[in-house]
Amino acid sequence: MHVAVRADGGPSLGYGHLVRTSALATRLLVAGHEVTYATTTPDPIRDDCPDGVETVVLPDRADPAPFVEWLETARPDVVFTDTYPVDTDYQRAIREHVSLVVLQDDSRHAVCADAFVNGNLYADDLDYEFVGGEPRTCLGPDYALLRDDISRLAADDPPWRGRAERALVTMGGSDVAEVTPTAIRAFDGTALRVEAVVGPGFSEQQECEVRGAARDISTVVEVVRDPPDLPERMFRADFAVSTASTTTYELLALGTPIVSCPVVDNQSLIAQALEARDSALVLERDDDEAAFGRAIETYVTDPELRRTHRERGRELVDGQGAERVAQVLCDVVDASSP
Repeated sequence: MHVAVRADGGPSLGYGHLVRTSALATRLLVAGHEVTYATTTPDPIRDDCPDGVETVVLPDRADPAPFVEWLETARPDVVFTDTYPVDTDYQRAIREHVSLVVLQDDSRHAVCADAFVNGNLYADDLDYEFVGGEPRTCLGPDYALLRDDISRLAADDPPWRGRAERALVTMGGSDVAEVTPTAIRAFDGTALRVEAVVGPGFSEQQECEVRGAARDISTVVEVVRDPPDLPERMFRADFAVSTASTTTYELLALGTPIVSCPVVDNQSLIAQALEARDSALVLERDDDEAAFGRAIETYVTDPELRRTHRERGRELVDGQGAERVAQVLCDVVDASSP
């Protein structure tokens, strides 16, 4: 089976779409399938997606014509899309040529596809519009696309310490809201060992500000840039401070309690869903250092709350979503075969 993945990502767009689709691509490659990315951001694809995928460079994010032209020549068996510019018209143009599975985090566009995936906690709460026939719907965190390293660790029991010792700050691949220094300073005066992650899309200036914040406080902070063992660091942490992004589902699957901060509009639904399920400490967008500090203090002084959030996260997300979505793609191709 040849799967074409339509996705973009990078420092200015964020890395969530690439993290998700690379998890799916890895599963497909292991199963012996062929994967080609069609993208306007080839460099991040080469850097962050698995070896073995092919890459086709598109000149425009929103215009389906170049992608459709490539489809007519390459003739993949199915297309999987995970990027916001793929609206209803874009989907319809693809589906005229090949079977289509659409991942969409919200209901902003009517969906024209053979299967529709929304792996978010709030997916069942939204009202969707479908055109061209109702697709197979795959809703909720059973379909959250998580990396293999996360899935493997999610099968193990996370470490438990009644007294919190380790904390992690990870604000995504590029920290578009530049909140990492604020989160770091909120740990000042604690006895924790803190690991602060500088993602691959951080600028040199951002990294300097992060390291400066680490030097400014009395707490020991290790600043690491794009560590290859990030899943293990997440797994070992007694809690993590993170944005309400794709990383949320990784932390939930690992059983790592979260101080969650939505920093852009499309993270609000995740934050609201976490709060509604009492599965994280949720901050308001644009909260200050003091608010971060209060949440950190809550986890430090309330081990039973940490234990509750640890267990609730693992109940919500089992880490096997990529395997399920890979099977959906196979089912769609089988259904379209003569």
